[in-house]
Amino acid sequence: TGARSPRTRRNGRETCGVQSNNSKIVGGHEAETGGYPWMAALYYNNRFICGGSLINDRYVLTAAHCVFGSDRSRFRVKFLLHDRTVAKEDSFERKVSYIMTNWFLNVLLFITNDVALLKLSEPVPLGETIVPVCLPPEGNAYAAFHNSGIVTGWGKTGDGTFPVRLQEVHVPILGNAECHNQTQYFRFQINERMMCAGIPEGGKDSCQGDSGGPLHVFDQDANRFVIAGVVSWGFGCAQPKFPGIYARVNRFISWINFNTRDACTCN
Repeated sequence: TGARSPRTRRNGRETCGVQSNNSKIVGGHEAETGGYPWMAALYYNNRFICGGSLINDRYVLTAAHCVFGSDRSRFRVKFLLHDRTVAKEDSFERKVSYIMTNWFLNVLLFITNDVALLKLSEPVPLGETIVPVCLPPEGNAYAAFHNSGIVTGWGKTGDGTFPVRLQEVHVPILGNAECHNQTQYFRFQINERMMCAGIPEGGKDSCQGDSGGPLHVFDQDANRFVIAGVVSWGFGCAQPKFPGIYARVNRFISWINFNTRDACTCN
């Protein structure tokens, strides 16, 4: 696991990024039930606001702009949902005991360090039904990121409505040089703590309500999903020359590991 901090591992095993056995998104389609068992739905004052990803038994990774300046006691994090209006037999929720951000900055035309950790009030019982998503190795670059990514969420679709069932969309991930050269964002808007994902002609993207949710890559060698990005911002949704912008998770690994050292990814 490279630069990750040591974690307690029951049974000597660490499991992440594996789809369970249950066999915002513009331009996507409904996800398979149980396909992304780490997916979390964030509610504030009983209203759905954002997505998130379970990364171990105690913490959810989401976007800072979803939670910054908010009252932690008003949050509920819901797990194992597919249709947000129908509670499954195994779905459950947790309160939030602590919110951490990392030098988050949101000013005109610029959002950076858009990541947050939510410490849950009680650990999540990891097992076959629910597992965390895998974290990437730390570093400036990760070869598998310059590939296709999968975004999941309950955010706004192309017709402007919010779906109740979890959606997914496949989008190409752009290197930052490509993002600077092939899009219409200002150069200063895209830094090394961000990544772009989308198609030049538009039509496929994350959107309002997908914020905080994961941009995954699938590691073919390990047969696991890795979280490459956190849905952050963008100019409109699915607009030509304006792909979605994501917080680049591998730039925050040391911060994540340090602040989640009381957790484990064990089953």
